[in-house]
Amino acid sequence: KENTIIWDCHVHAAGTESAKDILAEMDEHGIDRMCLFGPYRGDSAAGQRESTDFISKLQAEAPERLFGLAWIEPGLPGAADEVERAIADKGLRGIKMIPNHWYPTDDLLVPVYERVQQLGVPIQFHSGILYGMQDSSRFCQPVYFEALIHFPRVRFSLAHISWPWCDECIAVFGRFRANVRGRQDEMQMWIDTTRGTPPEWRLDALKKAVAFGCTNRLLFGSDARPGNLAYAAEHIRLDTQLLGEEIGLAEADLDRYFWGNCAEFYGVSD
Repeated sequence: KENTIIWDCHVHAAGTESAKDILAEMDEHGIDRMCLFGPYRGDSAAGQRESTDFISKLQAEAPERLFGLAWIEPGLPGAADEVERAIADKGLRGIKMIPNHWYPTDDLLVPVYERVQQLGVPIQFHSGILYGMQDSSRFCQPVYFEALIHFPRVRFSLAHISWPWCDECIAVFGRFRANVRGRQDEMQMWIDTTRGTPPEWRLDALKKAVAFGCTNRLLFGSDARPGNLAYAAEHIRLDTQLLGEEIGLAEADLDRYFWGNCAEFYGVSD
């Protein structure tokens, strides 16, 4: 629909971008705000710090439009301390993680979850098949994220509707909803609808999510990269068609999908 404000919750930085170029491209393609992940530097603690520093500098140039997330590899030394440095010292808005040969249930995650819970910021997880990081997909099944029920103040999202485990993702959402007996303000889990679902599966996955009552917890994401935000613009168009015309969401629900749900996820009022 015309004049919808857009918050893309899922954009990857490479580590070479400038804020000026990103903002110009966002304006060109009608993206008002984005969550921008630090470049993956999971090979060393020093590399992880460099990633945090890079993304915090970008955010500092346009903090109302660029929400920077630190990419944390929990197996690196001092991972929980890097979470605190990223949030408390560098002012980043959240944490990005991909289960790269670790399970969300592993003990090494406990210090990270505890620190995130103390700081009150969300985690955006990869979930579903992973076209990279060797054979890591088996660690990314949505059911493993049920472990976060033991950290009730951690807000988190699962990306890609966990494709090909979309039904399992929606079931895990139901588990967290049941845990708080439907009290929406206490719900921990959001579903990041960033593609991963091929076109032949996407309508079915979104239709099921809406039917199951997930509408107020669906986040729009593109998986784009700066320099190719036309890709994001195309998925804005496609999702508007799927959700508005084929599924029949009301305009107010589309507004939540493209902006309001992410604002709630990040605890901001605009």
